[in-house]
Amino acid sequence: MAFTFIHTADWQLGKSFGQFSLEAAGALRLARQAVIERIAEVARAQGAQHVVVAGDVWDSAIPSNPTLRQPLAIMGEAPDIQWWLLPGNHDPDGPDGLWDRIDAIKPANVHTLREALSIEIEPGVFLLPAPWARIQHGQDLTVWMDAAQTPAGALRIGLAHGSVQGFGTEGDTDREIIPPSRVETARLDYLALGDWHARREINAKLQYPGTPEPDRHKSGDRGQVLAVTLETGAPPKVQAISTGQYDWPVLTPTLSPETVDAALEALRETLTTGQPLRRTHARLDVSGEMTVAEWASFERFIDEMRGETASLDLRGEGDVRLVVVPEDIEALDAQGSVREAAEVLMTRSEDPDISREDRQIASEALRLLFRYAGETV
Repeated sequence: MAFTFIHTADWQLGKSFGQFSLEAAGALRLARQAVIERIAEVARAQGAQHVVVAGDVWDSAIPSNPTLRQPLAIMGEAPDIQWWLLPGNHDPDGPDGLWDRIDAIKPANVHTLREALSIEIEPGVFLLPAPWARIQHGQDLTVWMDAAQTPAGALRIGLAHGSVQGFGTEGDTDREIIPPSRVETARLDYLALGDWHARREINAKLQYPGTPEPDRHKSGDRGQVLAVTLETGAPPKVQAISTGQYDWPVLTPTLSPETVDAALEALRETLTTGQPLRRTHARLDVSGEMTVAEWASFERFIDEMRGETASLDLRGEGDVRLVVVPEDIEALDAQGSVREAAEVLMTRSEDPDISREDRQIASEALRLLFRYAGETV
């Protein structure tokens, strides 16, 4: 028999995104909710009637009323799909009563996995969940799967949330770490994991899908779900399918005199190759050096991008060296006071006998002086 399902995790509905403006944070929260509809579309396209969510469905155990109810309503609007929700470390099944609230209002096609018990979700297909009951539980919650009984020939799908031994946890001494051998000892056809926000394939039978809607500037594939097809006696067939609405690129241009304009055009082209700029949260880590005129072009570019992108995080600007040519000095005020200040700052910015921090301060002051001098011309 062949069985196809969608593996997803780490929705973290209600995430605050406090580092962004209220407008941007609100849009990101809505995107995390809207991705549920896209997951339903992916499931239908793949012929999958089941979606398993490997923990951290909500960002906290005390979501607001709309944050709790609206996602459940969206899932209910896809009655052809069965949704299987696992409590994770962000939304454990603890005394706060979150999962009691969910059970009281959830649609019939939404299922909460609150006990470590095997569940037959289709004839011959069993789900073996490892739910969290508190934020720190101090044990490997997948241990029980080894002794779980299912009929001979049945497909066994483990569902858990946490780190895998030997992957991402220094020392691997924590009892909460899931051993990769759990697939063999529990006779699992697939172990669907959550916790890592980027996709990770530990092996064919043990994978993280990453979050379906990206939420930070970090490396790794983000913004997808996994379509998994299992067949008795065969390795899993796993396909990553994009679901993300926002891009989060990290760009690291090294700028140099006479090439800045070309570099800025290349940056713009790179930024516009994915999602529209209004759905792009870009991080720009700049380095190198620029002339006074090129600084002005660079600042215009940054101003444009901050208006067109969802957000732009500019880093390293203070480390970029300002290259001053004689013509720049000569263009300053005729009385010489500004020019004299510029010459002093330029000397300090290149002085090897002072600290790097002091040289950077002098370079930044010099750049501001040229900006203000230009505005008063």
